[in-house]
Amino acid sequence: GVGEPLESVQSIYELVVVIYDVMRCHMGILKHCQILHRDISEANILVRRDDTGVHGMLIDFDHSIDITDEGYAVRTEGAGTRPFMSINNLEDNSTKRTALDDWESIIYILCWLGTFGWNRATQPSGSVSKMAITSWNDYDEMMNAEAKR
Repeated sequence: GVGEPLESVQSIYELVVVIYDVMRCHMGILKHCQILHRDISEANILVRRDDTGVHGMLIDFDHSIDITDEGYAVRTEGAGTRPFMSINNLEDNSTKRTALDDWESIIYILCWLGTFGWNRATQPSGSVSKMAITSWNDYDEMMNAEAKR
């Protein structure tokens, strides 16, 4: 295959390198191609290993948009993976979607992985059921947004 799932990272160092590569890829595609991803999630990040080390790849551009198109920024229902969607994207408003929304998604990925672990070996032993982060996957978008505040 092209790469391994994000859960294949073996250390915090590798996680940081992979996320850095994904952010660099995101900004390069935005700057040079005017494409905004809009669905950055743990499932859309792959890990690739070669002789030079570990690398991150951003995949699945199904929800991406060309930011040069008129009206690109209006909220599109279902664009994104719920636990990682920005507050702006969750709230029913007409605020333009920007790269900052995608970067906010990366912050939520890091919070998610820090809470639930990035693989079985790093999962917490205690209960996290009462933490606000557990509601990030709820179907109510406004409650989800509020839980992220």
